[in-house]
Amino acid sequence: MSQFSLDFTQDSFDDALFIEALIDQRKVRSVDIALAKLLCDSQFCDAFYLILLVLKAEQNQHSCLLLDTIDWFNPFELNIEQLAHPIELTPFVDKDKALQALSCHQAVGHDKPIVLFNNQLYLARLANYEAFLAERFISMSQREINLDVGQLQVLLDVYFPEQDESLIDWQKVACAIAASSAFCVITGGPGTGKTTTVTKLLAILQSLYVKAPLNIKLVAPTGKAAARLSESIIGAKGRLALAPELAELIPEDAQTIHRLLGVIPNSNKYKHHDKNPLHVDLLIVDEASMVDLSLMSKLVAALPEGARLYLLGDKDQLASVDTGCILNDLCADLKLGQHPKYSSQRAQLINDVCFGGVKKLSGAASKFQLQDMMAFLQQSHRFKSDSGIGQLASAVNNNDPNHLDWVIHQGFPELSLYGLSNESYLNMIERAASAYSNYLTAIQAGESVQQVHKLFSGYQLLAAVREGPYGVNELNKRIEHKLAQKNLIRPYSRYYAGMPLMITQNDYQLKLFNGDIGIVLPDESGQLFATFIDEQGSLRSINPARLPSYDLVYVMTIHKSQGSEFGYTAMILPPIQRARQGVNRQLVYTGITRAKDHLELICQPQVLRLAMEKTVGRSSGLRERLLKN
Repeated sequence: MSQFSLDFTQDSFDDALFIEALIDQRKVRSVDIALAKLLCDSQFCDAFYLILLVLKAEQNQHSCLLLDTIDWFNPFELNIEQLAHPIELTPFVDKDKALQALSCHQAVGHDKPIVLFNNQLYLARLANYEAFLAERFISMSQREINLDVGQLQVLLDVYFPEQDESLIDWQKVACAIAASSAFCVITGGPGTGKTTTVTKLLAILQSLYVKAPLNIKLVAPTGKAAARLSESIIGAKGRLALAPELAELIPEDAQTIHRLLGVIPNSNKYKHHDKNPLHVDLLIVDEASMVDLSLMSKLVAALPEGARLYLLGDKDQLASVDTGCILNDLCADLKLGQHPKYSSQRAQLINDVCFGGVKKLSGAASKFQLQDMMAFLQQSHRFKSDSGIGQLASAVNNNDPNHLDWVIHQGFPELSLYGLSNESYLNMIERAASAYSNYLTAIQAGESVQQVHKLFSGYQLLAAVREGPYGVNELNKRIEHKLAQKNLIRPYSRYYAGMPLMITQNDYQLKLFNGDIGIVLPDESGQLFATFIDEQGSLRSINPARLPSYDLVYVMTIHKSQGSEFGYTAMILPPIQRARQGVNRQLVYTGITRAKDHLELICQPQVLRLAMEKTVGRSSGLRERLLKN
């Protein structure tokens, strides 16, 4: 039993026991109780508990507490069976009185620590982020663009020659929308050609503004995602066979958002902000689903007046690790197989420049103020109709059990599906050790650091949880032990040659960020250094003793794999008892779509079906702020 206590009493409710139960069941943190206590002048009241619920929501990455969704009979979701003492499950005597008390509380209101907006309760910081982004997105969407529509139509036809008049080329539509807008969202699943579309878009834009080319920057949330974006742009430019002078105007060096903003060491501030904006005409943000509310706000604040912003990403992937679900909020109306809703004016423009005036799209009214800024790519080019990875991803994402059964029994060569048993578990570890032997053998053969990193990134084992036999920590130990048995590594000291690690804490001085992957390698004299290859392909070697917090990364969580792509991806899901918490549709879909060439899935069939049925969302007011009154 926790020793935490507060010197409060209330005749109708035993607050001390209730608080103790909250801490014992880890529903709130002691620091949250202290903050709520401070805001309420050390008084137990309805506002005190509602503030605790807001802090609990923020810990779960919700940007606000939706007051309409509170279970007033058990608002903190206490587990009755785990209670040490019988207690009431709700501190609220009356819902209406609680909300009335909240609205008049000294800590709630404009310029107060707690903000009440549209029956949503916020920490002021998060409310300000949402309000700011909504205002800027709307402002950018309404900006007039100086555009030669006739020239745009000619360029669209050059880069997207008509192939099937009965179909809509959504990549072409996306380019038309973006080229005619200061703000645009381009979303689509894996292989739908987001970066190919963007490369064509940049060629079109630079052709439109050839006398004054745009200063374009490419960013992504992580180094891995930025490196992938760079590779994709380079590949797309090569396939397009652009004129050298035009190709020169299309950037291919993507960087992380942190690097672009300019991290100030030993600070959470950046060199670029509203008073010192970036020098950019167009900013493209890839993997936008991974960008949290705070970072997106700071990025948008650093844009100069007149700059354009295009967001790319997969709306069905996991939301950001930190607070918010911006891309999901923006794409809430988009449904696979359905046309996005555009205003009559926007539909007419698309019909004119994309289809020669043929009316393929019709206008539709919407309260969503960004309806004309949305581009939805729906045809996968990486996963063809006969691809097992694409079919499995589709079945999971659409929660289609019949489709799933069909996929399982098709015997796709790019899918390896295993049940979960002691034998399959041990075989998985053996296969992982065999896959990792490639980069370790390259180290022993004296291959270059770049080649070692390339070989390591060709395979990755993903896990849904951190703890237990099916979690990251235990699996890392088992694979490490197996590699040692094969004499491929000697893990008998804190660092060893071949040790792969993932940074888990930002270090602005070393310019290492959460998610960066390094491999410990010896230099010519045999001294060990942690080697990192950044998004520009530059090699950095750092003394391991200087590293911030890190994890061993023979295995990584599915969350940490976002923004990455692996030739061969293996993924293990825990058994049904453990999977009921934490395993959901977005998680499994994200894991599946990390695989480029082959996916190995180890799980109980019922766990896969359980995940498909369970979708998670985050409470947010951003969408509501973007609706017309």
